[in-house]
Amino acid sequence: MTTTQLDLTELRAEELMTTDLQWAQPTDELRAAGDHMVRQGVRALLVPGRTAADLPGILTSKDIVNLVAAHDTAILDQLAVADAATHPAICVPATANVLDCVNLMRMSGVRRVPVLRGTEVVGILSLSDILPRMLAR
Repeated sequence: MTTTQLDLTELRAEELMTTDLQWAQPTDELRAAGDHMVRQGVRALLVPGRTAADLPGILTSKDIVNLVAAHDTAILDQLAVADAATHPAICVPATANVLDCVNLMRMSGVRRVPVLRGTEVVGILSLSDILPRMLAR
């Protein structure tokens, strides 16, 4: 096992996650959600589940780009966040080791995952949070 792999198994998701959480409601207009992402400088918005016990959804900039590429920008005025968000999102527990999170992201084809403590979303872990740690070794 390399030093980087060992380091990533010792690190927990909660140690590298971003805690500045940005949310969108399922009924929000997709264009407004995209504008919010640009203003806040984030690449993902969390979307609440129907109940507090439901896993959250996630809307990413990639979701929006893929829609625009398949249609055109007018689609942003016709759809709501719920129409484009992944729901439920693939989530990880706050105590999950980072190497397991990376493997889950790779196998699932996602770049970011909500981090949960119980049923509460406490952060988002993205590959861009992890990569600097990997390159520092």
